Amino acid sequence: MTDDGLPVLAQRFLDHARLGLGLSPNTLRDYRTALRHLHTAMTAVEVASPDALGPDEAAACLGWLRDHANLAAASLALCLVAWRMWARFLVEEGALQHDRLALTPSPKLWRSVPEVLTPEEVGRLMGNPPDGPLRARDKAALELLYALGGRASEVIGLGMTDFKESGRLALLRGKGSKERLVPVGERARRAVAAYRDGLRRELDPRGRQEHLLLGARGGPWNRQGLWQMVQQSAILAGITKPVWPHLLRHSFATHLLHGGADLRAVQALLGHASLTTTERYTHVDAARLRDIHKRFHPRA
Repeated sequence: MTDDGLPVLAQRFLDHARLGLGLSPNTLRDYRTALRHLHTAMTAVEVASPDALGPDEAAACLGWLRDHANLAAASLALCLVAWRMWARFLVEEGALQHDRLALTPSPKLWRSVPEVLTPEEVGRLMGNPPDGPLRARDKAALELLYALGGRASEVIGLGMTDFKESGRLALLRGKGSKERLVPVGERARRAVAAYRDGLRRELDPRGRQEHLLLGARGGPWNRQGLWQMVQQSAILAGITKPVWPHLLRHSFATHLLHGGADLRAVQALLGHASLTTTERYTHVDAARLRDIHKRFHPRA
């Protein structure tokens, strides 16, 4: 066992993934977590060694993690991806004779309907950034999250020069460093201008920071701070359901579709590589349509 509790073979694979494959820190973190889960589950279901890991044993490990670690289907699928890569590496290294994990089917991923805020709840959220010296920044961040439908990392990463056409377009950098331009609504533009011309100048008086959203000490703001601010705003707005930055992205997409926006246009705005990813928002719209049908159709 290594110092952090991982089997030596698992640590060897992670070193290979970092140095040989050049995987990102986030991916390495996910793989490390997946291998820890595997070690725990193998012990629980009494699988003695990697040689004994086949489809049945892997399914038992996944089932144990689902029932005892409360892992969702998407997390289980990610675990299996990491386990398969690890097993392939062990075969290449001669530490494992046969890769039986490759035969394990992926857990079924259930398509869940995203939770969303109503337009009225969005309005209350926008109007209730936390009181205090950073209120202007928080107001701008809230407006940008909803106006752009961006991921938290994309909004946090916005630079001062990422606003084009007099602030009417914002350049977002998504997964895989893919860039897209998204229109900025009037309310968001006003909030950004008020923050940029006031509080931000106080936080960065020498103009050295490229990031738009800054922390209390003048450095780039982080996602944890954004998350906490959104939750505080939801409490102040009297919203009882859980609220987090990505919920505003879900709400952005759903409200556009409710308003009649084309699905492919929403796909482009969200930066989805596949239309299938965007299509899950149509299930929310379908639920609304079923409700309308039930209420107004004479034979519903």
